[in-house]
Amino acid sequence: MDHARTAAERIAELSASIRRADDQYYNRGHSDVTDAEYDQWFAELRRLEAEHPELLGADSPTQRVGAPLPKGGSFATAAHLAPMGSIESLMAADEVRDFDERVHRLLDLPADAAVDWSCEPKLDGTSANLLYEDGVLVRGLSRGDGEQGEDLTRNLRTIRNLPLRLHGPGPFPTRIEVRGEVIMSREGFLRLQEHEETSSEGTFRNARNTTAGTLKLLDPRVVARRPLDFLAFGVGFCEGADFTTHQEIRDRLAAWGFVVAEPARRVQGIDGVLAFHDELEARRDALPYELDGIVAKVDQLELQQKLGRTARTPRWALAYKFAPRLGKTRVAKIGAQVGRTGAVTPVAHLEPVELAGVTVRNASLHNWALLAERDIREGDLVEIQRAGDVIPEIVRVFEDERPKDSQPASPPSECPACGSPLHHEGKFLYCLALDCKDQLRGRVVHLASRRAFDIEGLGPKQVEQLAAAGILRTVEDVFALADERDRMLELERFGERSVQNLLDNIERSKRPTLARFLNGIGIRHVGEQTAKDLAAHFGSLERLQQADLPALTAVDGVGDEVASAVVDFFAAPQNQATLAALAKAGVEPQQSEPTAAGPLDGRVFVFTGGLQTMSRDDAKAKVEALGARTAGSVSKKVTDVVAGEAAGSKLDKARTLGLRILDEAAFQALLDAL
Repeated sequence: MDHARTAAERIAELSASIRRADDQYYNRGHSDVTDAEYDQWFAELRRLEAEHPELLGADSPTQRVGAPLPKGGSFATAAHLAPMGSIESLMAADEVRDFDERVHRLLDLPADAAVDWSCEPKLDGTSANLLYEDGVLVRGLSRGDGEQGEDLTRNLRTIRNLPLRLHGPGPFPTRIEVRGEVIMSREGFLRLQEHEETSSEGTFRNARNTTAGTLKLLDPRVVARRPLDFLAFGVGFCEGADFTTHQEIRDRLAAWGFVVAEPARRVQGIDGVLAFHDELEARRDALPYELDGIVAKVDQLELQQKLGRTARTPRWALAYKFAPRLGKTRVAKIGAQVGRTGAVTPVAHLEPVELAGVTVRNASLHNWALLAERDIREGDLVEIQRAGDVIPEIVRVFEDERPKDSQPASPPSECPACGSPLHHEGKFLYCLALDCKDQLRGRVVHLASRRAFDIEGLGPKQVEQLAAAGILRTVEDVFALADERDRMLELERFGERSVQNLLDNIERSKRPTLARFLNGIGIRHVGEQTAKDLAAHFGSLERLQQADLPALTAVDGVGDEVASAVVDFFAAPQNQATLAALAKAGVEPQQSEPTAAGPLDGRVFVFTGGLQTMSRDDAKAKVEALGARTAGSVSKKVTDVVAGEAAGSKLDKARTLGLRILDEAAFQALLDAL
């Protein structure tokens, strides 16, 4: 008898038995085998696979938990085969009815024609996209930016109710993306909270954030100990299978071994959607998972295709959120916080209160004018809500409970972080100092971004680490990091290669174009396009610094507000000191050549949707090199709108304004002709 063949048969038998036991235990709530039997099967399977490594399959139960990622590693990214966008969130029944009316209008249906909707819970977890090839899981990505996500395969494999191989006899799709939510049940989260008292794994305050954080852990063995579940809600790219309805997709996913979100219901007409929402909201606390609303999808896939999508969301699916959670607490203090752009806004420091599973200690007060208008004071008893169940805000003041000696809050005259004088602009206060420590992290991240200095390897996590270690104290410190090499190497995830790559990228970035420099240093109201306009007009940083208000407003696209912001920025002594320090560190913005008249001179282009033959950045660069300007939004000043795949509201507005619209083929023909 062939020993290898016998081992292969036994491995297949053990794998099938373990998968069946996992399905019973994790998906059906019972088990026909004892823990001891299960452990014996698992140990035998490990031994056989170690003896016959050629028989180890990617879908083996032993592959759910791997080794930790190497120190200094991070998650790679990969593209989704089909975009993984978000769903339009609605907060009121009238908005849901408006959505339904738009569906009828786009499908050219009579108002009384009932559309079939597939309704299911909107789970409050972390979305994931699983790629199966011939029935075997080969990759798992986070949602990311909708176009590409982080490769979390190693961690997703550890989720016990997530099939490593699709169930059933097949045939299975050649390739299929299964979309779903990674989530932690209420019971599982309570167990984890109890566990924290006897472990050093950290503090767990809510299931959603804990789930998201768990999936980013570098050691899948730790992930495997966390009580995560995967609930499937749909498919993305599919090759080798056909579906006609969303309900059919749910049924097929269940047959393949996935848990699908329940309770679910197929209803006729929008009244059925509203009724499902109200029923589920009333039951939300009795369900095993945290929900923040429902999702309703047009059930017929043929109708989904006709409805299409905007650049961000499908026109055939909606999320109808539950009412936000409310709570009462008292305002202990009203302070001030500084954002990346220097905006100084009020913040209410609250007596801690539990709200929708989160301990809330602070609430945004937006701006000082609104604070005065609402007359929120220290000592007030207030009602707060988590807007969208996430951001805390004060929605009501109980003035009859107000202390008799209370006084209205006053805005500061100096920056609470650096002491610089604050600049008033309408309802807002701004700190204009580039060296303000509370703006540092955000300013450096922006400076290093792709459309500014383009310093690869200096993202939010790296900036946070360097700032926390005291290595980054000012913006100009970025360009002196070579002197801190030894200290950087002591930090987690900063290995020899990554540090050297970062230092090389910083050195290459020291001669940015003037436009990139102006965008990167973060002058208020000066974004990418305005930076290009200023660079093209003035040519050098020296000439721009000497420009007065009339000279600035003479630039096409620069109004009074932008001109004032530029003058104020260069007038601030702290900013002049920072610019001098940047120059001393070797940063030299390159002078811009006067823009010569080109064949597209005077034309303004807007790009919407995805292009197949080039990126949007490349397309913009091409028309700008030919003398045109580009804009981010459609207006009467725009002359040309280039519409790629999945073009959205910009295209609709362009048609309304009667603008020239080019598809990708016509745009390419235009370029070829010039």
